[in-house]
Amino acid sequence: MVGYLKIAFKSFLILLIPFFILFLALFFDFFGQHQEKGKIEPTKAPYFNSNIESIDNKKILFGDLHVHTTYSLDAFVGNLPILEGEGVHPVSDACNFARFCANLDFFSVTDHAEFLTKREWDDTIESLRNCSELSQERDEEEIIPFIGWEWTQTSLDPEDHFGHKNVVLKKLDGELPTRPIGAPDHKFFRSIVDTPVYILYGALLYDYKNMPNYFDYRQRQLILKNLEYCENDKHVKELPLDCLERAEKPSDLYRKLEEWGVDSLVIPHGSAWGNTSPPMATWENQLNSDEHNQKYQNLIEIFSGHGNSEEYRSWESFREVNGEYVCPTPTEDFIPQCFQAGEIIRERCRVSAGSEETCNIKAQEARRNYTQSNPFGLLTIPNHLPEEWLESGQCTNCYLPAFEYRPRSSVQYALALRNFSDSQTKPFRFGFIGSSDNHSSRPGSGYKEIDRIRNTDSKYKASNPILNPPKSSENYAIPSSQEINLEQMLDRAKPSQGERASSFLYTGGLIASHVSKKNRDELWNALNNREVYATSGERILLWFDLINHPSEDIKPMGSEFVMTDNPRFRVRALGSHRQIPGCDSEGLINSNFINEICNGECFNPSDVRNNITRIEVIRIRPQTYPNEPIETLIEDPWLVFQCEPSQEGCEVEFEDSKYSDASREIIYYVRAIQEPSLAISAANLACEKDEFGKCLKVNLCGDEEGQGEGDCLAENEERAWSSPIFVKSSQDQL
Repeated sequence: MVGYLKIAFKSFLILLIPFFILFLALFFDFFGQHQEKGKIEPTKAPYFNSNIESIDNKKILFGDLHVHTTYSLDAFVGNLPILEGEGVHPVSDACNFARFCANLDFFSVTDHAEFLTKREWDDTIESLRNCSELSQERDEEEIIPFIGWEWTQTSLDPEDHFGHKNVVLKKLDGELPTRPIGAPDHKFFRSIVDTPVYILYGALLYDYKNMPNYFDYRQRQLILKNLEYCENDKHVKELPLDCLERAEKPSDLYRKLEEWGVDSLVIPHGSAWGNTSPPMATWENQLNSDEHNQKYQNLIEIFSGHGNSEEYRSWESFREVNGEYVCPTPTEDFIPQCFQAGEIIRERCRVSAGSEETCNIKAQEARRNYTQSNPFGLLTIPNHLPEEWLESGQCTNCYLPAFEYRPRSSVQYALALRNFSDSQTKPFRFGFIGSSDNHSSRPGSGYKEIDRIRNTDSKYKASNPILNPPKSSENYAIPSSQEINLEQMLDRAKPSQGERASSFLYTGGLIASHVSKKNRDELWNALNNREVYATSGERILLWFDLINHPSEDIKPMGSEFVMTDNPRFRVRALGSHRQIPGCDSEGLINSNFINEICNGECFNPSDVRNNITRIEVIRIRPQTYPNEPIETLIEDPWLVFQCEPSQEGCEVEFEDSKYSDASREIIYYVRAIQEPSLAISAANLACEKDEFGKCLKVNLCGDEEGQGEGDCLAENEERAWSSPIFVKSSQDQL
């Protein structure tokens, strides 16, 4: 018997040896490799300069200034096969995708700076230079790549929350920053760096077919763990080459850019995103002479694959009374999540046969717990399920809104806001851009509304046990009114709200610019002059001009000037070309390459255009005294012009007959709305409502019990947003 036990024990040890070796290999990174640079395809792109629209000696170029490769730490993890990813996507993929799949004129790589190493930064520069060199022997450039990075600041304190900003540099040659400049440690990125090795070991065993991906990640993790932070008080050019540089606030970022002395833009994005902004986030803490610098910050991303940040709403997630937060009462178009927390507990109480009085008390306690635990209120509801929250926390009447919308961080709120306590502060004068914010090296991924898993950041599938672990019915205890600390809340935490957020992820937008020539200098001038506009992804053509300036010059979108007469404007809009399935690249490039990089679907326009159905004019009258109510200053829409269906587009003129009597600055911009078409996640939560409009059931994108695991298509009115025209009644308003 003892002999059999010895044999069994030895056999067990022999079986363990491969796993032990695998564990050691992962722990010490025996096999990991640095991400390869990939190859940029030298063949001329199919639509090289053939699809550029021109009018009045100006061309319209389309681009995407917000793209991540898997040098971004979150993109690297998100593209692991176990999370429905395809593995690494280097910078070369972004160049190839922009040229052959999306047919862009320009793009920028903006990887997260927080854990971007010196080697990865140098590789990015080299790849983008190689991409740019494709155009050296041509009169006009085929593709204009820019280099940049994302400064990702996510403080949960509204006073210190400055959000995400992309830094885009003009040139690819000459002296460039030695390293990108990140924000103070991002907890999400830090958690990735500190991922315990046993989790990686488990992922490797579960997905052993893709073993190299996890060894590569382990190598990168060990490198990042050994990097040191740069000293804060040294000039950027005196710092070591391989340290991780940080800028605590926007003012520190501007100072460091001044020290480098390079032409650059700082473009805020995702300002109204609830998944990265605290509920009470507002533009007010940035509107001062330190944290806002108009030399750098004159553009804003109004729309991306993470939703729309345009529209202001007067409702609030919390209300402050006597220095404390209280839960607001629901309105017709908004249910606070703190209120829904009470409804969840009330229903659980009812199912548990509690009396009406008891359940009402429990609901009130739940709302108080949620509110007092801001911004961790979600965790005060034990074992909450995504469908229990219904439409709470969402902007239900916004266009393709960001998840858990923050209205006081919207673009409209920023434009209406003024600082009356600091005479040196310039107001926000944003031009509008759209972007993809794609994390798989796919700039301009909205060229067709197809393939949700590849062309959006939504990887959620109910059938994936990693993304959607089994739901437990245990621990449905009703929370009491006792104080809940952070440690207790984290103990109650479930995986992130990926199930709900997946219904608010889109293919993304584009930036369009008016230029005289297709080259880097002309394009950079257009960006600085705000002669740009945003689209929701379609290549809608848009012109918005003031036509009665005293100088007799036409003043395009983005302009800023003094005028005493009533302004008169002209809008011209032309719908995008309808797309043909497949790729029109036969004979130009290897079909296997197109299938691999584009999944067989490219920008492929027909001769038929979508119709523009209406033009909406938005008028904003910025504050003229402290605390002037914002909701009275934003007129959205101020005017609406219906358009007849026409392949020639739509043209309208209008005048503000009350401008001269107002004696105040007024900001105007327009939206060109296209006829309905199907788009990914356009129905968001696809709520089933009763006859009174109350949400009864949500249908989550990616959930087999909701909208399913396909593309979650629904009707959508694609659109373009012009940059504003800023008209002032006196020089004092400049």
